[in-house]
Amino acid sequence: MKSQLRSIIKPAIALLVICLVVSASLAFTYAVTKDKIEERSKLNAENARKEVLADADSFERVENIEKSINKNPELGLVKEVYKGVKDETPVGYVFMVVTKGYGGDMNVTVGINNNGEITGVKIGDNSETPGLGLRVTDDSFLSQFIGFVPSGPLQTVKRAKTKNEEIEAISSATISSRAVTKAVQAAVDMASQLLKEGGMAE
Repeated sequence: MKSQLRSIIKPAIALLVICLVVSASLAFTYAVTKDKIEERSKLNAENARKEVLADADSFERVENIEKSINKNPELGLVKEVYKGVKDETPVGYVFMVVTKGYGGDMNVTVGINNNGEITGVKIGDNSETPGLGLRVTDDSFLSQFIGFVPSGPLQTVKRAKTKNEEIEAISSATISSRAVTKAVQAAVDMASQLLKEGGMAE
């Protein structure tokens, strides 16, 4: 009986020790890398802002965007807004949008200048399918959004586009294509509201 009990206790203790060592190692690794990960994340976000609104040389976070979202719940996809500034003069806005793709949440950064023109779209963290949905990160798809002021709602189509507001979906990745289009539309609508208000959401 004692030998049986001993044969059960010893492996259990050994497993407990292993778990404690692994947990301690993971905690130590997290503590060491946490600041570096956060720093890299902030740097990536800053680079994305510069990429989609190249005319700006600095960015100021717009506070209280909830006021705009409360007026239009469809703007809830917009999580952060930054005013782009050059030589102390506002040149546009950058929107950090989270939309639902085929594989889950997709982070989209959208730049829009003071004229309402879409200046850039960049896809960040996402779980889209490699070779299919992930192709929405390609310039060939994203370039469709850039360089015009939408005169109506953006629309994803499965055929060749006939006007700027039509975004040609990637074959076999319609859900991902629509998700990006929806994110850009939210940014366009938020920009329109902010520009009409003169940026009063700050």
